[in-house]
Parts: sequence; structure tokens; C-alpha cells
Amino acid sequence: MAEPTPHDDRRAFRREDVELPARVLADGTTVEAQSVNLSEGGILLAGSDFPSATQVRIEIELAEIGWHSLDAEVVRSEEGGALAARFAEVATEGGREAIRAFFASRLAGSAD
Repeated sequence: MAEPTPHDDRRAFRREDVELPARVLADGTTVEAQSVNLSEGGILLAGSDFPSATQVRIEIELAEIGWHSLDAEVVRSEEGGALAARFAEVATEGGREAIRAFFASRLAGSAD
């Protein structure tokens, strides 16, 4: 078995590849996006014309659980249309709990 690399050890939460509708809000601007992957700690989004702000609010539709908003810090923004963000320690509006519930329902559904 391969030894974990330092990159593997950086993440506190497991990321799952998942495509969900999302929006990035900052400085009075709303940009439509789509998740590439998601964890309780952060998200990678695909889209274009992301705001240049370092602090944003991310709204994401967690399937049947509905839309949830989380405050986040932009970790990386790429010209090609990707934005990586880390959710605030105190995520707003039950966002982290909603993500946990979303993953629990997905895992339960894949166990059938």
C-alpha cells in the first residue's frame, strides 16, 4: 500500500465528486456555478467570472435537502473557471450539518 503524501494529510474531511447547482455571492454580485467536489470543509466550483473577493457566500443545492448557504474563504481562483473555497469554521444556516446529511443519504442510497 502506498504511503500517504503530505498533500493527502492536508484535508480534514473526505471530498466527494458531486455535481450540484451552486451560486457564489460577493460584493453584490451573484455568479452561477456547479460543484466539482464537496466536503464538510470546502468546495471546488466550476464556472466563470467569479468575483475577486477573498470572502464569499456559497449557496448550494444539496438535492432533496434543498439550498443551503455557507460563508467561505477563497483558497484558489483560476482563470479557466475554477474556484476553491474553505467553509468558515462556524458555517451559517446549518450548512455543515446539511452537507453531512446529504452525504449520509447518498451513501445509504448507494448501499442498495
